[in-house]
Amino acid sequence: MCDTFVCPPHLSESGNWIFGKNSDREPNEIQLTHHYPARQIPSGMQQCTFIEVQHTLQTFATILSQPIGMWGAEMGVNEKGVTIGNEAVFSKFSLPKKDKGLTGMDMLRLALESCDTAQKAVNKLIQLNENYGQDANGGYQSKFYYHNSFLIADAEEAFVLETAGELWALEKVKTYRAISNGLSITNQYDDIHPKAIQFAINKSWIKKDEEFNFSKAFSAYWMPKLANCQLRKNLVESHQKVKFTISDAFKTLRSHDIEEEFLPQNGSTASVCMHASGLFCPQQTTASMVVEIRRNQASTIWLTGAPSPCMSIFTPFYFDSSDIISQYYKEDAHWKSWSQWQRKAMHDYSAASSQLENLRNEKELSWVKRDQQAIKQNDIQLLHSLSEEALQKSDRTIKALSDITYSKKSSLLFRLFWKKQALTFQ
Repeated sequence: MCDTFVCPPHLSESGNWIFGKNSDREPNEIQLTHHYPARQIPSGMQQCTFIEVQHTLQTFATILSQPIGMWGAEMGVNEKGVTIGNEAVFSKFSLPKKDKGLTGMDMLRLALESCDTAQKAVNKLIQLNENYGQDANGGYQSKFYYHNSFLIADAEEAFVLETAGELWALEKVKTYRAISNGLSITNQYDDIHPKAIQFAINKSWIKKDEEFNFSKAFSAYWMPKLANCQLRKNLVESHQKVKFTISDAFKTLRSHDIEEEFLPQNGSTASVCMHASGLFCPQQTTASMVVEIRRNQASTIWLTGAPSPCMSIFTPFYFDSSDIISQYYKEDAHWKSWSQWQRKAMHDYSAASSQLENLRNEKELSWVKRDQQAIKQNDIQLLHSLSEEALQKSDRTIKALSDITYSKKSSLLFRLFWKKQALTFQ
């Protein structure tokens, strides 16, 4: 489960596009941050998670948030500022479950590596879906097959692309827009697969004389309800405001369905910042990203590189300082350090979150201000220094927190659930 949103320039304080995403996956699945330099592929063939596909001969550099063991990525940005996040969506179309297609994560990375605008990325995603399909397991320790929706943005425009089988609908973003784990394009599409409407009529999924509604025609019934995707979409969109800021984006991704006295043991699929709590909510947010996409200036990529954004820190990255990612995120130590602290601290969440906020809030506000100042001065060295300093302070913060002992105030069932997770945590 995931949530993705974008705020257009006329609603943001900076006048830039602001993009945000939480990646919700199995709690033991490490999600790593990687920088991939531009590279040549002489054969033009690329091995993805399950299949080999035709790819570009020359790729763009990317910064990606990748579930371990996957070739593709949950979210990412390329050197041209193209930014994409994907969502699992559930339609009336079944998949063969033979792993002979692309994961949505594969499609996302292929588009980022080969496209220098959002519109080109949309066209690439449509082409990949038509040529290869999405019959691919997107799970980690479990099998999970689904179709995908995508939110694609650059410095000029943004789009929502939703798929159901080989069919698709496209909506150009005009205002603050969120997507979750259900088809959300209704009758307000800007383009659509040429066979979609007639296909739905032939299947009696929609009446011939009624206005066509993509979501109504192709959505599965039960899974979107079990996933609480509409509740999460509504929660994200409730954060819409004039002069939306990067700090507002952080707050959005940290939001829970019940903010007052929230406890992870009560975590549900209705929270944007998802906490795995048991049978009815087995997934959690395993990484988060916020991007300020600037025209003719460096974009700032804010990443937690850790689970649970309410219990971690956003740090800034830039393509001109991308070697820092390789230095600090080369292994899984950063993600594991935060995860191991969270697994202790969530049993005494009120105390732990208060301790983290005291250490985190001032840092993040300072980094946001310094980021804006360095961008105005067009000082690449300042950006490089900011990124390195932020990561160092993040590491010192988690080391300080890790030494604290916490009471186990959570319920027995919650503790047993996480004890079971610990048995398979690599």
